[in-house]
Amino acid sequence: MSAQTQEHLGPYRVIGKIGEGGMGVVHLGLDGGGREVAIKVLHPYVAADLKARDRLSREVETMRRVRSPYVAEVIDAELTGDRPYVVTRFAAGRTLEDTVLANGPMPAGEVIKLARGLCQALVGIHAAGVIHRDLKPSNVMMVDGEPLVIDFGIAHLVNASRLTQTGMIVGTPGFLAPEIIRAAEITQAADVHALASTVFFAATGQPPFGTGSFEAVCFNTMEGRARLDKAPAWLRDWLGRALQVDPAARPSAGELLRLAGALDPAPRRGGGTRLAERTLTMDIVSDLLPPVDYSARRQEEDHSPAVAPTRQADRPEERRPAPPPPREPFDLRRFLRGSDFVGVLMLVTLIAMTVVMPVGVGLLAAAIWLVLRAVEYYFAEDRRELLVTALMTVGHMVLALAFGTVAAGLLHMAAVLSAGHAESLAAGAFTLGLFVLPGAGPARRTAARGLARLLPGNRATVVTVAVMGPVALTAVIVALVQAL
Repeated sequence: MSAQTQEHLGPYRVIGKIGEGGMGVVHLGLDGGGREVAIKVLHPYVAADLKARDRLSREVETMRRVRSPYVAEVIDAELTGDRPYVVTRFAAGRTLEDTVLANGPMPAGEVIKLARGLCQALVGIHAAGVIHRDLKPSNVMMVDGEPLVIDFGIAHLVNASRLTQTGMIVGTPGFLAPEIIRAAEITQAADVHALASTVFFAATGQPPFGTGSFEAVCFNTMEGRARLDKAPAWLRDWLGRALQVDPAARPSAGELLRLAGALDPAPRRGGGTRLAERTLTMDIVSDLLPPVDYSARRQEEDHSPAVAPTRQADRPEERRPAPPPPREPFDLRRFLRGSDFVGVLMLVTLIAMTVVMPVGVGLLAAAIWLVLRAVEYYFAEDRRELLVTALMTVGHMVLALAFGTVAAGLLHMAAVLSAGHAESLAAGAFTLGLFVLPGAGPARRTAARGLARLLPGNRATVVTVAVMGPVALTAVIVALVQAL
């Protein structure tokens, strides 16, 4: 490659590299008038991929349609040559993520300024019929105290065909809307959810859905378990409205901007701000999974900046294990409105049906438990040895059998029940033991995550409870009649 080619990309003179991501390298350059610009160039191995070029074309098409001082605009692009590139406005600054990690949570006044600026950016983005789809702290530049939204690398037009395969999650857990994790229909409401998550991070220095494993963060997001209690009291209601699990319940970007205009950190009479309805706080489920360091995970993502010179790909990181979040007291109301209650109703129904049909349903319960245990083992990040897992599984099955046998023996010896009825209850005790005795935690967690994926929001959970409640009650009544 000649020196001329190395120093120039089309009419732009390349000054130096300022950042790099999974798709390409960002250079600082000068245009014909001597003005500084940012030039994003695809990696050679990516440029040879037609899908990657299509993604870049979509990025250019998307950004050209957006007109807002809070969104980085495209100046020029060359997509057909040997080295496809996009030229954007250059902005000296650093990302919101870097700013908060370096300086800590933002003061109240700066948080309000950030919230209003991001809302105005979304208003401009959505007015162009666009979904950004990856709004997060690393895609927000802070320029003279004002936010600038960058990197539409995975944005797509409203009603456009999906760029990813079904079931593939593209984005950053903790800043993704629940519908993106579920691979459901994505609307502009997903950006509203991401905006609130980004503002939460700015105000607290932490992601809104915890710092546990990938599965824990996704589970908390789909259940709506944002840690709103960690946010300033004056900001909680605004965050709660935008972090609704149901996309239809979230305000539009324009409405969120109007609400941001009324944000006031001054204390009010009558106590703190009430959390928005239907928005849950983080449960202790995530504590059951191993914590990870948020700052250590963030450099594993595609952080390809569109305009910023301050990304330092080679800087050292502190790898300090994040402490688990404090346990919260049990909240009965929250439990009854969540998918965990649905799981309890299903377990009660299964136990009652085992009493009625000990052999058939008992074998079905054992099969369900084995499937849940196998799924947990297959997707576990830190797997045990297969032989150890198999021995633990067999041991737990034997423990459940012993639990049922002892229960039946005691009832029969006490002359409370006949031998036949005691055996029926023993089968029910066996099913109960599979899911509650020590060692049943992995299967329960797998079932809980599965239910969270199947129930898209609190409305679906309420409907499911309304159906499962009578079913469970009927099964219990039938089992009692059978036993007595």
